[in-house]
Amino acid sequence: MQERSVIKTLHCMLTAALLLIVGGYCVYQYWFNLPPKEVFVSKQKLSDSVWLYVTKYDEGNATVSDFYRFYLDKDEGDSDVMEALKKRTPFMEAKTNSYTATGYGNTVNLKVNGKIYNFTNSDLFYTDGIAVIPVINLIANGTRD
Repeated sequence: MQERSVIKTLHCMLTAALLLIVGGYCVYQYWFNLPPKEVFVSKQKLSDSVWLYVTKYDEGNATVSDFYRFYLDKDEGDSDVMEALKKRTPFMEAKTNSYTATGYGNTVNLKVNGKIYNFTNSDLFYTDGIAVIPVINLIANGTRD
């Protein structure tokens, strides 16, 4: 009889521990996978099929500098641009918004003054079912903090 009571107690403790582990894992995944809080900064037409979108990280405080994300995509019109950009990956993340962008066809020329944290020169998006793969030329003038 006492053996059954011990097994029942151990079973309840193990079940509670597993529930805590699974619950903790779910909270961890939710908390650390929240989308970053960004605000839309600008939209610039570079060519007929390529538009440049810039967003700013909006959770900084006095110790966190401004952080900008640069996206290439089709014209989103008057729709909610931030919803469309949530599905995209930025091709550049930088500490500055000091940039000059021009484009022709599928070629994008970007000149940046400041610190760049992340950059890739490959991007892909679809316009009316046609894949657009812009060529990104970057000229970067770094700064020291």
